[in-house]
Amino acid sequence: MDDNVVPQQIIKLLIDKSQDKKQLGCQQLKQLVQSYAQSGKELLIKQIIETFKIKFTSSSQLYLKRQGMFALQTVAEILVKEYPQLAERCVKDLTQPILECLNDKEDKARQYAVECLLQLTKIMKTMILLNFNEIFDYQLGRSAEYDNQIVQAMFLLDQQLKNQVQIAVQEKFLDPGKLCYFNLNSFMIQLQSKLKTRVTYVRQFLLGWIKFLNQCHNNDLYIYFPMILEGIFMMLGESNKEVRNGADLQANEFLKQVEIKVNLDQRVNEQIIEILLKICQMKGNQNNYAKLNSLLWIFEYLRVFQQELEEEQKGKLGLQHSPSHVRSEEYLRSNTSPIQKNQMQQYLGGFESPIRKTILNSLSQILGPILILLSHEEEEIRKAAQKTNELLLKVMERVKNQSIEFINIVPTIKEMLTDKKSNTAESALIWMKHLLEIYSESLFPTIEDILTKLIDKLADSESAIVQNIMDVLANISMHSQYFEIVIDKILIMLHKIQEQSEKKGDLIFKKLCSLLNPQKVYFTITAKLLEIYSNNDVIFISNTVQILTNLLISEKELQNLRNILRNLKHEKDEKQRQHNQEIFETLYRTFCYNSMSVITLSLLSEEYELAYKIIISFSEVEVNECILSEIAQLINVLETPVFIFLRLQLLEYDSHPFLMKCLFGLMMLLPQGSAFNTLRQRLKNVSNTQIQSLQQDKNMETEEFLDISKLLSQFREIRLQCINQESKQKDQR
Repeated sequence: MDDNVVPQQIIKLLIDKSQDKKQLGCQQLKQLVQSYAQSGKELLIKQIIETFKIKFTSSSQLYLKRQGMFALQTVAEILVKEYPQLAERCVKDLTQPILECLNDKEDKARQYAVECLLQLTKIMKTMILLNFNEIFDYQLGRSAEYDNQIVQAMFLLDQQLKNQVQIAVQEKFLDPGKLCYFNLNSFMIQLQSKLKTRVTYVRQFLLGWIKFLNQCHNNDLYIYFPMILEGIFMMLGESNKEVRNGADLQANEFLKQVEIKVNLDQRVNEQIIEILLKICQMKGNQNNYAKLNSLLWIFEYLRVFQQELEEEQKGKLGLQHSPSHVRSEEYLRSNTSPIQKNQMQQYLGGFESPIRKTILNSLSQILGPILILLSHEEEEIRKAAQKTNELLLKVMERVKNQSIEFINIVPTIKEMLTDKKSNTAESALIWMKHLLEIYSESLFPTIEDILTKLIDKLADSESAIVQNIMDVLANISMHSQYFEIVIDKILIMLHKIQEQSEKKGDLIFKKLCSLLNPQKVYFTITAKLLEIYSNNDVIFISNTVQILTNLLISEKELQNLRNILRNLKHEKDEKQRQHNQEIFETLYRTFCYNSMSVITLSLLSEEYELAYKIIISFSEVEVNECILSEIAQLINVLETPVFIFLRLQLLEYDSHPFLMKCLFGLMMLLPQGSAFNTLRQRLKNVSNTQIQSLQQDKNMETEEFLDISKLLSQFREIRLQCINQESKQKDQR
């Protein structure tokens, strides 16, 4: 660069303290620029601008910076006025030195830069928009200014730039052939990247421009929604109320455009749907309001499509006269964008609307997130998801006779069937049932087939997956027509894998009790065991009852059932007592197939006399190692927290003589070993006087309401059945 491109005389005049000399310097600078411009020496003019950047605006001296900015205004003024084409090519050169001063550490330097840029905008008018994106970048960087004078100047600059953008857009609208200095597409690309910010004051600034551009373009930014919608939705989780409300208002304004412009571009529709679904699947409570708004948008797209389907169903000519189509025709007449006109005319000439193609192509992608949000912790989101899900079902119902197959949504529904959340799994089941009602059974499995597949998977799955499957099965079981079917299939599955039944059965029954009514689960399982297996596999019944017993004395979900059994002899209300007795007797019939379980049930219910007589009845049969093993397990069970009440009742031996007899009876049955020693240690402090009192009949237990003789007889019959059946099984082997 030629250092003498600007004569020293002009430089001295420009930096002189005298106002008259500075004006003279400006006059000579104008003449110099004019002479170069007339000679076509564009490079020299750019060198003049570069000279003022190096020697003035880049200087550390505030005075020189200010004078350099003033000189650049002078150059811009003469170029814009007399050489506009040359001025267009110098916009970046003229603005860049000033923009760099916006990052100066000194407040005054930044203030002068903003004021200079404001004046430059007034001088260059719409022409300055040729470097708008870079100016906007610097504006964004200074949006957190705290100095009042700078803030005021920034506000005026922002307003002036918006005025120039509006003028440029209006001029283009009136004369489509005229060059427009403002490139909306380029700016939207830039805006898309800026909207990723989480800085509050930057978000405020961006929202202001989005609102302005939407008004400036007559609410015609629909094709740019894919670029800016996600950023606006992310602001809905902003902690700052002003930003949050601004984003909400803008999202609502944009939502109004959907019905009118939804049939302009299928690609844009699909991009918007993709963004909405992405937001629906975001994690974190801070995104809940964004999720809710995304659901509202998806619902609006579905509503418009349903509206078209309704019009079609009423017998009108295709979709060409549906409300959304009529609005689109009105839009076409009022809009002059050649690209959008072409898109619209393509639609008017065809049959399938863009919204129709969008929804039918995206149905499987939409369904998954909607089903998941049906189980969201926020009630408002659940309601919005439910509303959207119901509309989806209606849409499918309307298009079912139009040779449209929904094979692509079946994998989504099957995946959702194994979701942990009840609402999601249940809604997925509703979808599957809905599909089965509409389409042939050859295309989709029956509900029972689905259950069978789930049960098969249950048999082969690890515990983590079992939890998910049981959630689904439990939700299916909530429907009365499926409850017993589910229990049947679970028992059949456990019977097939008896070597794993203890571990898997424990997990399955525990999960069922946590999700359903535990009392109903126990009643159904015990009844089914007797109904299906009492004549062919008493060992399976015994093993299953053992699982039920372990859960009964350990799981919190069964606390209510334990309380009912504990209060069996103490319930004052006659009706409730009879109900409690029915519960006991129902469980007792099946628990008799396992010696430890039936004694545990009796002890838990404080039916000590019954328990004692069952123990004494062991003298009637040969006690094998299996029975001794079960008794040893029972001793360990009596040491659990559930039986604290029983251990304390040992102190009240006069009130509970049969309890003492039970424990001594068990100890006498056991061979010497760890279980024997545990029980002996528990009873060793019982005095001779207490032992003698066991032989007295005057101090008996509380009033007995059960028919103990009948129950004991029932136990003997079942025990005999078990012995005979086990003997037959051994003979068959």
